[in-house]
Amino acid sequence: LFPACYDATSNPKRKTEEFQFGEMSEEEIFVQNEETGIPYRYRLMVRPPFYKVYNFDYSRHNETQLLVGWDYAPTFSNAFACPVFMLLYFIPEIRAAALRSQALNSKMAIQSGTGDRRERISITTELGLLFHLLESLSANGAAFPDAEINPCVPSNIVSSLLLLPEATNLALLDGVAGATEIAKRPEALYRFIMHYMDKEIEQSSDANSDPTSHSSLIDPIQGINFVSVIEYSTGKPKVSSSRALTVDLCYDHKLYNKAETSLNVRFGDILRFSLCKEVPLRAWCDESSSYESVIQRKIATSLPKLLSLSCCCAGKLGYKNGLQFWKQRDKRNWLPEYIEVEIALDRSVVVRELVSRDDENEEWVEFKQSHPLSSSIFDNVDDGFKYPTTKKYQLDAVCSFIRNNGSESIEGHHVIHVRAPKNLECQALRRQIINLEKFIAGREIESRATKGGGKDSHMTIASRVSSSTLQQRKLKLQQQLETALRGHSEDAKERCEWLLFNGFVVTKTTHDDVRSFTANFKEPSLVLFREIDDVNTIKCPTDVRDQAYVEIPTSVMNTTSISGSSDTKHSTSNLPGKGDLVAIDAEFVCVQAEESRITSAGSKEITSQPRNSLARLSIIDCRSNIVLVDDFVFQREQVSDYLTRFSGIRESDLDPNTSPHHLVTMQEAYLKVRLLMDR
Repeated sequence: LFPACYDATSNPKRKTEEFQFGEMSEEEIFVQNEETGIPYRYRLMVRPPFYKVYNFDYSRHNETQLLVGWDYAPTFSNAFACPVFMLLYFIPEIRAAALRSQALNSKMAIQSGTGDRRERISITTELGLLFHLLESLSANGAAFPDAEINPCVPSNIVSSLLLLPEATNLALLDGVAGATEIAKRPEALYRFIMHYMDKEIEQSSDANSDPTSHSSLIDPIQGINFVSVIEYSTGKPKVSSSRALTVDLCYDHKLYNKAETSLNVRFGDILRFSLCKEVPLRAWCDESSSYESVIQRKIATSLPKLLSLSCCCAGKLGYKNGLQFWKQRDKRNWLPEYIEVEIALDRSVVVRELVSRDDENEEWVEFKQSHPLSSSIFDNVDDGFKYPTTKKYQLDAVCSFIRNNGSESIEGHHVIHVRAPKNLECQALRRQIINLEKFIAGREIESRATKGGGKDSHMTIASRVSSSTLQQRKLKLQQQLETALRGHSEDAKERCEWLLFNGFVVTKTTHDDVRSFTANFKEPSLVLFREIDDVNTIKCPTDVRDQAYVEIPTSVMNTTSISGSSDTKHSTSNLPGKGDLVAIDAEFVCVQAEESRITSAGSKEITSQPRNSLARLSIIDCRSNIVLVDDFVFQREQVSDYLTRFSGIRESDLDPNTSPHHLVTMQEAYLKVRLLMDR
């Protein structure tokens, strides 16, 4: 079924001349999986160890040349988090909120311990800094000498997760006792980040006097009201209310009464049951003063704009937990592209899915609740909603686990499919064009100054690119933008395209590839549906990046030392600007040592990559030789090796009690570099 989707030597869409997987040599890419059952775009691909970031041609592996992936191999700890971060980037409301919070760490961070600034970590702020990095890499790609789009390395935000006690207590991270197996980990992390961001944004709004600020963001988008009912054989039922940001899919065969034909269950039936669960159990009844066999129901009473589903079936026990439903080979794309959910007047849940018939036509298939509850149960439940209510949804994103059967140490890795709106492509093209125009204008100014006897002391990333080449690239981008705009104004269903992000490998794909899970190596993890008005009038999420632009204040250059040494004060009126030269030097310490094993063949295999952390940052203004920054960076993680033989840094240099140096937090050091780069 669907041989074009899972042929290991083919791609579901024809590639452009600049992007040919078949032309890649072994020196250009290192493929961990060579079994023929996994297509190139799904295989675990990592940058070869003999290549560095600066001399590896990532653009050969990015079909879009606009949207960037990540370079964070699964051998790094907590690498499973990278696809989740990328998934969040493609939720426009979250992207905008995170970008707005880049300089608000102190307001948004949920304090723990003593409340010292060393302990303040805001996931929303860290996401904003990561999203800005993604957009900067995209916007400046056309100005690099080789016009290449490099991926991001999200090490800062991955490290931030380690510093959150809640993440450790919930066993979300590698190395924590009782942690969920890696295949299911993104589901738990996504749920955690949603709840944590909602708390941070609400806290920030409480401290913000701006009446236009959003007191809550995540909950209005994804929140679902549930009513839990326990029905006793004697006595009145117990009713309680709750609210959730995600829905766990439930696959219990016994509750379907379809034991013999369980593999004929469709997605709509699973979703309908998950929104109105019926679980038999024994519970205490006050009226009879005894335990009784009861039915507990948990019923959704509201519908969100963004329906986030946790598939709950990836991993070693997948088939026991419901994976066989996704693997049905007699179902053409078991995961539907369009669904409709209705909460009827009697609070019963009805789910409809649009399925393709054998004659290539489509029809809506309906799944109803068999035994609705008595309306009297809801008399005391005031949820503020009017019934009946109905919402249509379209498939928006999917996170999948790719099982690496050929690797002894790496069980698998995660990839994401996202429905990227064409206006996102247009925005990226416009940003590249604007940046090229700035570089071209700056080149003309420098040229006139040089002819007048002046000295060319300015350099940018485009300094090694000729003006004619910049003009040619600008013209090409303008042509691409015109083509994209024409496509955006035509068929509504073509206003979005599906993209597959597999580390730094970014490819265009089809909706059949996204929705099919018949291949043995592919298991579902997260599924997101977005509300639409109608199937034939699809509205792709609007791009809000320009509205969320944040200017880093110059005050970030003046910081107070954690160690109590003298504070840094700089004249912000004469900071380097566009094209001015600065010299940057950085020293690092190791916070995670390399872990390896000896394979059965006697070779060394790295199971966990070493991870370094910034420990000292020095920046000099080349115009005046003034030291702008000379900061030592406080380490919240335990340092395994100070690398003194290379860095000269000793333990006492980073200890707040003994350090004679100007000691700052990691984010304070980052914002100083960010400010200078933005200028």
